[in-house]
Amino acid sequence: MNRNHGNTALALDVPPQDLRRTTYMPLRLKSILVEHDLRQTDMCEAVRQFNGRPLSKSAAGLLTNWNNWPRQTPRHSIVEQTIAWLIRQGVPPAKAALAFELDDEQVERGSPVIGAPRRSAEEPEVKDPTHIEPEMLTAQAKRAFSLFRDPFIDDVQGPDDLYLSADQRYVREAMFQAARQGGWLMAVVGESGSGKSTLRRETLDRINREQQPVVVIQPRNFDKTTLNARHICEAILGDLNPSAKPARSLEGIARQVERSLIDSGRAGQSHVLIIEEAHDLLIQTLKYLKRFWEMEDGFKRLLSIVLIGQPELRNKLDERRYPDARELIRRCEIVELMPLDSNLGDYLTLKFKRIGRDVAELLEPDAIDAMRERLLQVGRGPTRGEAISMCYPLVVNNLVTSCLNSAARMGATRVTADIVRGA
Repeated sequence: MNRNHGNTALALDVPPQDLRRTTYMPLRLKSILVEHDLRQTDMCEAVRQFNGRPLSKSAAGLLTNWNNWPRQTPRHSIVEQTIAWLIRQGVPPAKAALAFELDDEQVERGSPVIGAPRRSAEEPEVKDPTHIEPEMLTAQAKRAFSLFRDPFIDDVQGPDDLYLSADQRYVREAMFQAARQGGWLMAVVGESGSGKSTLRRETLDRINREQQPVVVIQPRNFDKTTLNARHICEAILGDLNPSAKPARSLEGIARQVERSLIDSGRAGQSHVLIIEEAHDLLIQTLKYLKRFWEMEDGFKRLLSIVLIGQPELRNKLDERRYPDARELIRRCEIVELMPLDSNLGDYLTLKFKRIGRDVAELLEPDAIDAMRERLLQVGRGPTRGEAISMCYPLVVNNLVTSCLNSAARMGATRVTADIVRGA
C-alpha cells in the first residue's frame, strides 16, 4: 500500500516544541510509533547521522525514552528526517509535527515500541565489524611512515587521481552518454562512500574538458523530501532561460520549461537533470519525473535524467512496492556501484602513489586480504546469513587510516594482518 501522503514541507513548516529543553522524559515520538505499529529499527535506517550512517538503536532509545539527543548530529537534521519518514509511513502531518514534544502522559518509559525487534537474553546484540570510526592521520603516523600528506584528504583533484574499476568505468561512461544524448533515464545506486558523488563530479569535469554542448541541471534543495515538480521546473528554467519570470501555475511554468528545452535543443544543446540523494524523493515526485523525461521535439527527447542515491533508491524503484509508479520504474535503468574487493590492492596503490609512496612499504601483503575479511558484514533480513562486502572507498580510507595510526603507536614498521583485525 502506498503510504506517501503529499509533500513533507507541510510538516516541516510546523516547528516542534522547544528543542532546547533538557527535561529527561519520553517524547511523543514513542507513542506515535506504538500507535501506528512502526518499527524503531526502520526509523533508525531512515535517519542518517553526520557521518552518513544510520541512527543507532541505542541512540534512538535514549532519544524516545529520555529526550537525550546524539551530540554529533544537529538536532534539526534528526527532526526533519524523522518527521519526513513518519509522513511517508502514513502518519498525518499534523501529528508527525508533534513527535518531538515531551509526552507527559507516557509512564512506561522503558516499554518496547510495538513492532520493534526483540532480542532474547541468548541473543546479545552483535557489533557491526565493518563500522570504522573516522579519524585523522596522526602526526605520529605521518612521521613514522614518512607521509607528508594524508593520502585520503583532497585525494581527487583531477581525472588521473580517480580510481576506476571495470564497473565504475561503465557507470562513468553511462553518466557521460546520458549527458550527451537526450532520453536517458537511469539511477546510479551505491552505499554511502561508494564514490557516487565523485563520479558525478568527474562527469561534469569531463563535459567541461571536452567542451561538450551540454546543460547540466542540478536542483539545489538540501532536503530532497521537499523536492517537487515546481522546484524542478524552476531549476530547469533558471539554467536555460534565467531572465524568464516563472509562471505562477504549474501548467504555465511547465510550458515555459518545454519551450526553453526545445529552443535550447534546436540550438544544439543537450540537457541532463542530475538529482543526488534521490533515495529521499517522494514517490509522487518520481512519478512527475516521467513527464519531464517525455518532453520531446519531434522524435528527439529533450532531457536525460540521472538519479543518484543510496540502496533505498533501488527499493523505491521496485514495481512490486510501488505499482503506481511503474511507468517510470519500467523505463529506468539501474546501475550499481560495487565494492572494491579484488580491486582493493590497485585502489590503495594509486592512493599512495599520488603522494609518492609505495603501498608495499606500508602494508604487509596479508594486510590487504585481512582488510577484505574485516569489511565483510553478515546480512540481515532478506540477506540474513549472507556475507556482504562493505569494501567501499570511504570505509577503506577510514580503515587504512586507523591501521596506520595503530601501527605507529605500536612502533610497527608496517601494517600487519593482526593490526587490521584489531582496528
